Amino acid sequence: MPVIHDPDLADVLMSASADDIGLLIDVITDSGKGRISLSSSVCRQLKAAMDKGVDEAARALLAEELTRFGGNSLANLFRGGSGVPYRELLADVVSHVGAEHNTGASCAEMEMAIIAKVFAQSVAQMKEEDRSTLFNSLEGQSYLPGVGPLTLASLLASLGSSGLASFNMATLVASATMSNLVGRGVMLAGSTTLGRGLAVLAGPLGWAITGIWTAFDLASPAYRVTVPCVIQIGHMRQKMLLKSTCPGCHVVVTEDSNFCGKCGTRLTPTTHE
Repeated sequence: MPVIHDPDLADVLMSASADDIGLLIDVITDSGKGRISLSSSVCRQLKAAMDKGVDEAARALLAEELTRFGGNSLANLFRGGSGVPYRELLADVVSHVGAEHNTGASCAEMEMAIIAKVFAQSVAQMKEEDRSTLFNSLEGQSYLPGVGPLTLASLLASLGSSGLASFNMATLVASATMSNLVGRGVMLAGSTTLGRGLAVLAGPLGWAITGIWTAFDLASPAYRVTVPCVIQIGHMRQKMLLKSTCPGCHVVVTEDSNFCGKCGTRLTPTTHE
């Protein structure tokens, strides 16, 4: 049975929903039209998986093809065509978009740094009322029109301190990215507040991502695959992490905890499902 050998991809891809995997497949295959660096047989296999059901074999093939896009053809040749480790691919995207991260950061932290960079670029182009709508759509966030750049930067940085706020930001950015590239966004699970935030983020005044793709394409066509895939995987990882968080304060909890160590909320068995 096919196995995802990259530990930084295995859990998130194997636990993801078929809808989330389908968005990655659409990016890699260019919505089934194919890409020069993607074999026609692999393209057919991945698209067929969306119709028949995304099984473990399709997820393993997806991981393999994504890591191949992360390296240039010469590097892949010396690797036997196996591509680059996801962490190396991720570090390259972090550097390329100019995102800030600490040395030794986890994959989740690097993914969120990329997502935060895209989010901040979009926020910088918005009207004050649109900024207020966007921030109010995120858990525990509020925005007062007219704040200075330092306050705005602090507010953006605070999004990473809450599991739910980070997930919501990742959801908004991933959904806007996917809508821009493949014509459909991520599932919002009936959230009307996130829906309002997405309407602002995806609007012509607030959405900067089209210009970003243009710049990346001039540098390397591979970035049109790796950047949106990293954003989508970042959203998927935040969703996976949120399943193991306290329902009261949303900090990550261990599977054997009965109470949250931060706020004392009693944890039910469903918290860890």
